[in-house]
Amino acid sequence: MASSEAAIWGYGREGQAALAHLKEKRPDLTLVILNDTPISDAPAGLEILTGDAAKDALTSGRFALVVKSPGISLYRPEIAQAKAKGTKFTSGTNLWFEAHPEARTIAVTGTKGKSTVSRLIHHLLVKGGFDAKLLGNVGVAALGEQPARDWTVFELSSYQLADFDHGGNIGVLTNLYPEHAPWHGGVEPYYRDKLNIFRDAKTLAIANRAHEEVFARVKTRNNLVWFNDASGFHEKGGKLFFGEQEVRVENFALRGAHNIANLAAACTAADQAGVTGLRERVDMAGFEQLAHRLEEFSARGITCVDDSISTVPQATLAALAAYESRPIVLIAGGSDRGQDYDELADALIHANIAALILLPVTGARLRAALDMRGAAFPIVDAGKLADAVTQAFAHVPKDGVVLLSPAAPSFEEFRNFEERGQAFKDACSSLRA
Repeated sequence: MASSEAAIWGYGREGQAALAHLKEKRPDLTLVILNDTPISDAPAGLEILTGDAAKDALTSGRFALVVKSPGISLYRPEIAQAKAKGTKFTSGTNLWFEAHPEARTIAVTGTKGKSTVSRLIHHLLVKGGFDAKLLGNVGVAALGEQPARDWTVFELSSYQLADFDHGGNIGVLTNLYPEHAPWHGGVEPYYRDKLNIFRDAKTLAIANRAHEEVFARVKTRNNLVWFNDASGFHEKGGKLFFGEQEVRVENFALRGAHNIANLAAACTAADQAGVTGLRERVDMAGFEQLAHRLEEFSARGITCVDDSISTVPQATLAALAAYESRPIVLIAGGSDRGQDYDELADALIHANIAALILLPVTGARLRAALDMRGAAFPIVDAGKLADAVTQAFAHVPKDGVVLLSPAAPSFEEFRNFEERGQAFKDACSSLRA
């Protein structure tokens, strides 16, 4: 193995940041770019290997170091073969932590809520007078970014945590639901990888006491603070409490009890980080709502809600609860990752559903679950999202809500939930005339 050779595997945002970082920090290394598919914007002067050529180079043990982009599964067989020949694999996240050992960090993960909680923590830190920065899965590659003077907040996905070798000062875990099983090789490895956020015993663990899966897996850990526990910040009756005292929450635009629970997580982390006064009053003025997460707009006088980010049934349950007082036309369905739809089907039977519009492929599974329960509302199959929007507007009452909350990923028709959410907005807008 040529010890002076290193590879950047994956040449998206993370790969490009890793290339710039290694050029600066490790000029001794000869760098090679690997990618599963051809690269249209390949950097000049570097060897580029794609497809089978990239796989063969990996499995030969040619590289001393490979910096892998998060989207590439850590469980691919060529990684095991390369490791057996001495290749070390790492990530941009690990390289950032190694470059900034002095940085004070708060890392946030969870199947759902991690983006909102990360942004809430950042907001509370800034409001509290701290210099803070938000990096990671929020869309800002960490490499190339300097840490904030006081606190650097990371949103970390399960892909980023699978090979996470470090530990933040504070780690926050919102919840654990079955998700991304194909990438991780099963639900149990997915949970294990998520829990890497607490791999360092020195990390102050902040976890959701009200979530059974989380509680069962971290209850024996030392250095642990709960949120959604009666003794600390928790949601009760759609309001925020610290212990028995209600916290005055001002200018909070996010709907639903689940978002109060998210706020409880953020307040717990910010409180532990040194922000004062949160146990009495929380001011959210200036906080911007996350795109595609219960994002409201109007079309033809109808309230439309883009909740495309809801890729698991539990997130759709939260969306239904946020609009429980109004008739809902729900658009659901997408890629099949083995989701369990029984709980969602039970909830739909008792919810204020005006109609259900189903998309491939999981729509068929949800229909079967509802047929077993004798659903009384119209259920309509649609081949594409644009068709689903047309059907939704045909069924929605004047005081109703058209809600895109798919309870599944987007990959049947779209590259990601952002593209799906934008297509929903565009389809609704085209019906305005």
